Amino acid sequence: MPQKNKYYHVDITNERFGRLVAIEKVGRSTWLMHCDCGNDVILRYSRLLYGQRSCGCLRKEIAQEWAASHTKHGKSKTKIYRKYRSILNRCYNQNSHHYDRYGGRGITVCEEWRNSFDAFYKWAYDNGYDEKKNGSNWSIDRIDNGKGYSPNNCRFTTAKEQMRNRDITVLYEYNGKSYSASEFADEFGITDKSFVYKRAKQGETLGEILDAWNMAHDIPYGYVDTATYAEKCKVTTTTVNRWINSGKVQAEKRGRKWYIKE
Repeated sequence: MPQKNKYYHVDITNERFGRLVAIEKVGRSTWLMHCDCGNDVILRYSRLLYGQRSCGCLRKEIAQEWAASHTKHGKSKTKIYRKYRSILNRCYNQNSHHYDRYGGRGITVCEEWRNSFDAFYKWAYDNGYDEKKNGSNWSIDRIDNGKGYSPNNCRFTTAKEQMRNRDITVLYEYNGKSYSASEFADEFGITDKSFVYKRAKQGETLGEILDAWNMAHDIPYGYVDTATYAEKCKVTTTTVNRWINSGKVQAEKRGRKWYIKE
């Protein structure tokens, strides 16, 4: 990809970008583009680099399809319809921010669902979806992330279950079971999930992370943390840390934290 300050050197005459074909350069980094729909439009080269693939007609067509479906089923304001619309958008709208991860890598929607929201709606309710009970907390999830949206490859899951199924989710072993960092934190009462994420990324095992958490939060009897002690003494935590280093106060370190005897 050319650097931004070198765009004016690029010649894209007759090159195609989706529905757009470059006709001629009309500015330092702008081009006259002809769209398959018949419209001409002037665009910056950077817009093409970052995914624009029509003069705007593609978005209008998708909007028209959605508007047409609104009049048929009367459910345009429901949560399940917004989920359905989002799926179509990410798979077929090249201007969608998520298109590269879905339609751009071949993820499609089966013909039955793509042509009929009612078919998708019926499948959803036949498979456990309930607008009132779980409309906000549940998402549609593809069982095989390499395949598209269809009745045989989709299910409704919680956001946490869907996150576990994503390709980028890393699973770790602990006592014969596999956990994501988030699941492990929830299972063992670690309230700061970043504590698990950061240490696991650095190569620590889940057992080591759990030991470190327990040690860091095993506050000695009769001691308080530095922030509490500083507030009590009406000084800054920096001052308290200086007292600890100089031996002015009696303190014990548990994990990464210091605790001062009251």
